[in-house]
Amino acid sequence: MADVATSRHFWIGPGTEERMTPSLPSSLTLLVGLWLGFSPFVVRFGLADPSGFVDIDDVVLAIVVSVSAMIRMTAPKDLPVLSVFNAAAGAWLVGTAFFFSASGHPSRAVVNDVVCGVLLIVLGATSAVLTYRQRSAARGV
Repeated sequence: MADVATSRHFWIGPGTEERMTPSLPSSLTLLVGLWLGFSPFVVRFGLADPSGFVDIDDVVLAIVVSVSAMIRMTAPKDLPVLSVFNAAAGAWLVGTAFFFSASGHPSRAVVNDVVCGVLLIVLGATSAVLTYRQRSAARGV
């Protein structure tokens, strides 16, 4: 009975292999992207200039990451390079967070960007690896 329950699970099992597995990390990437876009306004980073680079960087990255995550969600077999791009965007976010922490930005903004960046790195890499692994399994390699 446990095998039936496991095989019917939406994200794992032989029925979902080569179809939906990479879209779970992409779905979570979309959520991280949405949070990243709204976080400067929800958390109120307290920057003197509300249109400062941290806010603009977060919102622009959120739009780009969210759009690429939606593309990966709807077509999980296609364009794994978008997941690699999302991981690179996460690395950019972590790097800029450390740059801004040295320049006296609020710790809330730095922590938010580091956490979101690490999540983007992990989720983007996971989605890309799952897609490449499934492609090689489909080719019989």
